[in-house]
Amino acid sequence: MMVREMVVRDRPRNRAILGGALEILSSHQRFEPRRCYDRPMSDNELGALNMVDEAAARLRYSRGAIILHWAIAILIIYNLTTGLLHDTLPRAAFQFHISSGITILTLTVLRIIWRLTHKPPPFLPMAKWEKGLAHLVHFCLYVAMLAAPLTGWAMISASVPRPKPAVQGATQPLPPPLSAGPAKPHQTLIWGVIPLPKLKPITDVGKGPDGPAKLKETHEQFEDLHGDIGWIFLSLLFLHIAGALKHQFIDKRQQLARMGVGKAEPKHWDTAA
Repeated sequence: MMVREMVVRDRPRNRAILGGALEILSSHQRFEPRRCYDRPMSDNELGALNMVDEAAARLRYSRGAIILHWAIAILIIYNLTTGLLHDTLPRAAFQFHISSGITILTLTVLRIIWRLTHKPPPFLPMAKWEKGLAHLVHFCLYVAMLAAPLTGWAMISASVPRPKPAVQGATQPLPPPLSAGPAKPHQTLIWGVIPLPKLKPITDVGKGPDGPAKLKETHEQFEDLHGDIGWIFLSLLFLHIAGALKHQFIDKRQQLARMGVGKAEPKHWDTAA
């Protein structure tokens, strides 16, 4: 209470103190209060500077947002790499592509819920066009993080079961063993544990005498769409990373520290620009 009263009574001096602190923030220098003055700081000065620290600290994302962001980012990089280089990478590298995609879908839904229930920090100072572009890229990234896994899921649902290859030299299919039950369709497992159900609207396409042909056509359509989304996704990711690096290294705003990369130094964020 005493510090607050002193701050209120001495507003002209406080403005000078805050102005000096913000000048240090904008110059991207490490802020060390006792090196800025020839004498120990008073409670009044410390209180004013603490207000700057608290305001800057609110520019960092919450812990939950940071965890979701990097978990999704790692899985996206894996899926884009294995998807776009599917024909050149070893088959083992593609093994968890489906599991990773469904995990991206699940985490994205959680990320959207988190975003709606937790107010995100404001943007760091930037031009108006940069803010508009950042909003657009973020929105398109969310759409891609939903659309890419869903089209992949639709591809799986539209897969036509392959017939068993005939035994070489046999004139007719061999009968199944007496102990064997009816043939079961192939089941996709997420991370080898959780069964992935097929989407009913897609499987309904396969009903009827010409069902397999329609199902194959549907599979090809979603396959093309899934590939196109992958390229769009890659372009959006490039814009997102380029923007973050620009703010970090050109604008000197410590953008990456807002997402937990490197030592957080809120005093380097210019909140007055």
